[in-house]
Amino acid sequence: MGENYGVPRIYKPISGLPNEVGNALSVFNANTLRAAVIRDLARHPDGDTTGNIARRIGVDYRQVYTHIKTLEAEGVVSAGGEVGERSGQRVLYFIDLAKLREQGLIYMRFLLGE
Repeated sequence: MGENYGVPRIYKPISGLPNEVGNALSVFNANTLRAAVIRDLARHPDGDTTGNIARRIGVDYRQVYTHIKTLEAEGVVSAGGEVGERSGQRVLYFIDLAKLREQGLIYMRFLLGE
């Protein structure tokens, strides 16, 4: 009973979203937790820690960290200060909005068969 056979975990919907946003996330089978992490970082351009992000979106910081590491590997998120340096235990993460938009446009072009 404890096995999930590789089926991805389904995350609860983000509360307080307009219906059209929830519908769009559903259409694209978007990971709602990753969407919440991206949105939170976009709303905090000065960067923030996984703990603060987790508190705002109501999940454990380890879940946020997992998504941050994936986004960092793809170049959408960076860690550290203004020069990209990490300092101690308190790591600030920043989203690259230009890179995020670029990735969104690439995805839309793919969906549209371009």
